[in-house]
Amino acid sequence: MTRVDMFGTASGRGSALDVLVPDGPCDADAVAHAAAHARTTDDSCESALVSACSRTERTFATRIFNTGGETPFGTHSLAGVAVLLVSRGYLDPGEVGRTDEAGCQWLRTDGREVEVPFTGPVVDHEIPADPTVFRAYEGTPRASGVGRGFTLLRVSDDPRALPAPDTARMADLGLTDLTLFRWDPDRREVLARVFAPGFGLPEDPGCLPAASALGLTALRLDSGDRGAPVTVRQVTRHGTEAVLRCTSSVRNGVAQVRVTARVRVDGERKAGVA
Repeated sequence: MTRVDMFGTASGRGSALDVLVPDGPCDADAVAHAAAHARTTDDSCESALVSACSRTERTFATRIFNTGGETPFGTHSLAGVAVLLVSRGYLDPGEVGRTDEAGCQWLRTDGREVEVPFTGPVVDHEIPADPTVFRAYEGTPRASGVGRGFTLLRVSDDPRALPAPDTARMADLGLTDLTLFRWDPDRREVLARVFAPGFGLPEDPGCLPAASALGLTALRLDSGDRGAPVTVRQVTRHGTEAVLRCTSSVRNGVAQVRVTARVRVDGERKAGVA
């Protein structure tokens, strides 16, 4: 296993991902190895098993595990796996893609920085504010994002000073996620705290799709230089801080958001040891 720090301001301050690249075929032993590591490691968000990698096609495939088992959501770990494969020479720098049943998600990386494009219909509308989840906060929640909606709630306080939502009640309501964010128009900065229990991440320290939704939301809120880059600082109460930069545009109801960030390959870890 190799530990990768996604988007942190320094090594160990971002979203921790453990990546396993098998020496041979991705067989049942490799799957069991990755699943066991995810179950017994409490200082990383997920473990990614590289199940295929083609230098010719410039693509890779992964299976993703967390403490609850295997998850179908692969975009969260996309940047970390891509940087590892390029930095270790499995793939050449430039455009690479993660394949799955739905197709291929492309990004660019030199083995340090990533640039990830998100394109799709604009999603942006108010949603009901169930008091059992939202009574601790001000404002009206919205479903916002590129192609799919994330539950976003603008607040005036530092999100780290606010209580975490009731995740059991969120599950009852079918809410997979909730992002509390503060917008600073002078600094063109979003300070956000992301809860994603529906994706197996009670508090998410760094998320590409959530950042794309926040970048698009900042475009709506910005009354000045629309389309200029926005910085998303995703923080937690545990002291982590991920920094992602978003450049967004909308044309004919279709959003294009480009997210750039730094990823660090930290080093080897023994499977099953936190």
